[in-house]
Amino acid sequence: MTYQETYLRWRACVTEPDLLAELESIRDDDAQIQDRFLRDLPFGTAGLRGVIGAGIARMNRYVVGRATQGLADYLTGVAGAGASAVIAYDSRRFSFEFARETACVLAANGIRVYLFKQLTSVPELSFAVRHLKASGGVVITASHNPGQYNGYKVYAAYGGQLGPQESLAVMARIQKLDPFLDVKRIGYEEGTAKGQILEIGEEIDRMYYDRMIRLCGAESAGDLKVVYTPLHGSGLRTVENVFPLAGIRNWYVVPEQRMPDGSFPTVASPNPEDPKAMEMAIALAGKMEADLAIGTDPDADRMGAAVRRPDGTYTMLTGNQIGCLLIHYLLEKRRQSGELRASDYIVKSFVSTRMADAIAAHYGIHCHTVLTGFRFISELIVQKEPTGAEFIFGFEESFGFLAGTFALDKDGALAALLLCKAAQFFRASGQSLTDALEALYREHGYYLESVKNIAFEGLDGMEKMKGIMERLRARPIDAIGGLPVRFTEDYRSRTRTGQDGIVSALELPSTDAIRLLLDSGAWLCIRPSGTEPKIKIYYAVSASSREAAEGLLKRISTGFEQMI
Repeated sequence: MTYQETYLRWRACVTEPDLLAELESIRDDDAQIQDRFLRDLPFGTAGLRGVIGAGIARMNRYVVGRATQGLADYLTGVAGAGASAVIAYDSRRFSFEFARETACVLAANGIRVYLFKQLTSVPELSFAVRHLKASGGVVITASHNPGQYNGYKVYAAYGGQLGPQESLAVMARIQKLDPFLDVKRIGYEEGTAKGQILEIGEEIDRMYYDRMIRLCGAESAGDLKVVYTPLHGSGLRTVENVFPLAGIRNWYVVPEQRMPDGSFPTVASPNPEDPKAMEMAIALAGKMEADLAIGTDPDADRMGAAVRRPDGTYTMLTGNQIGCLLIHYLLEKRRQSGELRASDYIVKSFVSTRMADAIAAHYGIHCHTVLTGFRFISELIVQKEPTGAEFIFGFEESFGFLAGTFALDKDGALAALLLCKAAQFFRASGQSLTDALEALYREHGYYLESVKNIAFEGLDGMEKMKGIMERLRARPIDAIGGLPVRFTEDYRSRTRTGQDGIVSALELPSTDAIRLLLDSGAWLCIRPSGTEPKIKIYYAVSASSREAAEGLLKRISTGFEQMI
């Protein structure tokens, strides 16, 4: 079927007025029809993510229903007649409606559904999947993307996101389905009356909050003062319950960003790693003379923070800096209490700072490195559970953090609580968070990192991204900014090639990424994003002083970007 035929079929079959109006508005616009109907919205390891609207390349009821039918076929094939699933949703437009659609399709396929009654964070969904021993889970969210997006994250029975092979199996089933003929649905009221759809909420909330408090402690944070913003998302529901129980009394919410709102009226993009998204929180922190300004994204799996300097201004911490501060805090606390064991371990992604390795080595424990994607951290935790080794902390430079194993996806609210506890811990020895960070730099070296995003919009965006990666593979780079390339690591072929041409194998699984290891311990990595149409370039350096590290970082980034 051509894209024009698919378009005409949608016009004949769709019943929702808003979708029909959109389809009618593009009647004579071939480019817009192609954009919506040339190819399906891809189902990857993170599920679905796309712009809300009409068409097979958009997020709408029919795309969600078709994906859910494919997921139902997969779950019943794996788990049989006892299959069950947990569903949560955030504050985005149509999240509630898409969550109900997901529940009705799964229930019609004989799968017992546990649906949260109100907007709920990604980590609490992960906790619920593990606690209820469900066969899987779904969260309707587009994470930190702008307001025109929504998405569909799928979780495996262990509580982490679905892996590549499982995602391919689901996708294969989806591709066989007609969105108008093959999707089974049951009415929501019928599903609840039959006990096939069960609404959950307060009981799961209390258990999840209790596990957070048990991990972080309930001792008073004293006069620590914190400003928090949920960026119109789901994080406030967790924070307002756990902060007081954890002894954090002096905390304030940005009033303009307090209420859930899928249009995100105060920010261009609800991403707490973006200083622009944190402007209101930082402004309020300045007025309140707060120690910290903290934000979480709409599904509360990422956390960003700004800390107060001695002169009263604020500086945003990077994801790497937050990760290193929390590692230092957790390990030092365990050391002082005599609980630190050599079998304890931390985990980071391969594009995150090597300072984490240095801190772990200082405390005599191991830092494992995995591919980008938090599910790799989750999978390693599960693999190591039978060994008795204790997971302490895991992070990605993209502001994803996790401690404990009661949930197995990154947890923004938990990270916010831990950062507050770390601030109070270091304050007891006369240090601010910035003081503690500088002490780490003095001891281990100045590790600095940066990330460059290059966006590729339009139908040919993916092809452009592929072209850049293929050119890099076809023409290896010998030097960047005057620094020789000592090794070229191609993670697709899982090979490392040295300056002398000798090739060795890489241990990590295959993925589309290239990393160049330079003299002076510097490196850079280029890889296409798994969730957005963009290429990400990661730069990392270390030096004996901040000035030297900053100069080296600029030299490498400028040199590489001139090449591509």
